[in-house]
Amino acid sequence: MAFSVTEALANPAEAAEHLLRHADLYGVAEATGYSGWRGTALFDLTLLPLPALAREGYPAEQVRLVIMPSGDRIHVYPRSGSGRRFKHRNSQPSDLCLQYDQDDAALRWLPEDGLEPLITLIHRHLMFEEAWRRTGVWPCEDAPHGDGIDQPHRIRTPQMRRERHRWVRRC
Repeated sequence: MAFSVTEALANPAEAAEHLLRHADLYGVAEATGYSGWRGTALFDLTLLPLPALAREGYPAEQVRLVIMPSGDRIHVYPRSGSGRRFKHRNSQPSDLCLQYDQDDAALRWLPEDGLEPLITLIHRHLMFEEAWRRTGVWPCEDAPHGDGIDQPHRIRTPQMRRERHRWVRRC
């Protein structure tokens, strides 16, 4: 069972220790957790690339994860490699754009998923950004930015349609 977002908000240091020592999670090389202003939980993380990507020179990534007190709003700020381009980064605040809020819940991280799936989403996103910087191609189906439509984007590939059905949330 994943470490809950509620637990991470209540005790960020314990959550960071869990990520380092007890989570079934690849690549968390460093994790520090502490409480911030008005109950935010802050995590400074160093995430290692997958071994095959490390052999290709992909860098370790340093990020700050901010979980807002409600637990349903997060921000992730890259802290390594200043000056690098990012395809999926918001302008204000300048955090990573990890997912499209209007997508089907089956395709998004939700707080009830817990901390480990969130770290996996962040980790994967950072590797995708590096792949995009190297090739100019985003390595999976790409959600739109700034389209101003309050609807899910149209899923274009059969693979993503299968994934949506595979991961559907049954409430």
